[in-house]
Amino acid sequence: MKKVSSALVGLFVTSALLVAACGQPKQAEVPDALGDTGAADMASEEAAPKPAEEGDAKPEGEADMKQKCCTSCKEALATDRSGTPPDQIPCADFTAALSPWCLEYFRANPTKASECQ
Repeated sequence: MKKVSSALVGLFVTSALLVAACGQPKQAEVPDALGDTGAADMASEEAAPKPAEEGDAKPEGEADMKQKCCTSCKEALATDRSGTPPDQIPCADFTAALSPWCLEYFRANPTKASECQ
C-alpha cells in the first residue's frame, strides 16, 4: 500500500510541476495601432476628392446601395408568409434574407417594404 501511495504522490507532484512549467501560452506580437503617427493617412486624405456640398442629394454610392438592398428586400417580401401588409414591415425585419451590409443600411435608414416596390 505504501508503494502505491508513494507512486501516486510522485505522479501528482510530477504532473503539478509539468503544469506549472508549461504556464500560459505566449501570444504573438501585434503592432501597436495607437502608436502610428498617421502620416500615410494624411497623404491619402489630401489626394482624395472633396465631398459633395451639403445641399446636394445623397451620394451616388448610397443610391446604388439603396437600390441593391431594396432588391433584396423585395425578394424577401416575396417569401414572407406572415400576411402583414408591406407598408407595415420594415425591411430590417428580413434578417435571414439580407446581407449584413443591407441589414446595416436598413437599420441606419429605416425603410418599409412597400417603399422598395
